[in-house]
Amino acid sequence: MSSILRAVNLRKVYPNGVEALKGVSVEVAEGEVVGLMGPSGSGKSSLLHLVAGLEKPTEGEIYLLGKSLTQMSEKELAELRQKHIGFVFQFYYLLEDFSVLENLTIVGELAGIRGSRERALEILEYLRLTHRLKHRPSQLSGGEQQRVAIGRALMLQPSLLLADEPTGNLDLAEAHRIFELFLQLREERGLSLLVATHNEELKVYFDRLYRLKDGELV
Repeated sequence: MSSILRAVNLRKVYPNGVEALKGVSVEVAEGEVVGLMGPSGSGKSSLLHLVAGLEKPTEGEIYLLGKSLTQMSEKELAELRQKHIGFVFQFYYLLEDFSVLENLTIVGELAGIRGSRERALEILEYLRLTHRLKHRPSQLSGGEQQRVAIGRALMLQPSLLLADEPTGNLDLAEAHRIFELFLQLREERGLSLLVATHNEELKVYFDRLYRLKDGELV
C-alpha cells in the first residue's frame, strides 16, 4: 500500500515555550485505520493539527499524497484541506442555530459544491440520521451529534479523516458504535483514518498504533 500521510521528525514549540512534540514521525497508508494513543497532554492534538495543516511545525516535514505541507502557502493549505482532509473534533462544534441538514449543506455551499443538499442527504442516510434532518444539535444525543460531525467532515469527500478524541464525551457502547462506523467508512468509501484516543478498550479497531507520552513516541 502506498502512503497517504507521512510526517517526519515533527517538533512543535509554542510561543509560551511548551514543547508539545519532540521529533515525532508517523505514517498512514491508503485504507489504514491508525491510532494515536496517550494520556491528555501527550501531544496527540498537536500532532493532528500539524498533519491537517492547521498549524506549522517548528521543525520537520509533512507529506500528504506526496506533497509537502510545510512548503505550501496558507491558500494552498486551505485548498488541500478542502480537497483531501476531513477533521472530526472532540467537542463537535456544530452550529446550534442550524438544523442537522443545514450543518452539512453549509459546508458544501461555502466550498462552492453543486448539489450540496443532495450530497448531505446521502451522507445522513448513510449515517442513519434521516429521522433527525430538521432537529438542532441540542435535540440530539451525544452519539448523534458525533455522527453529524462525522457527516460534516465527509461533505468534501476527503481522502484522509482525522479524529481528535471523537468518543471522549460518549459512553463505551456509543464509542464502539462510532469506531465501527469508522471501519465501515474505510471498507465502503476507501477512507484512511488517523484517530486520537486515550481509551485502551478501543485499540482493537486499529490496524496500527502509535503511542505518545510527553511529546515523544514510546
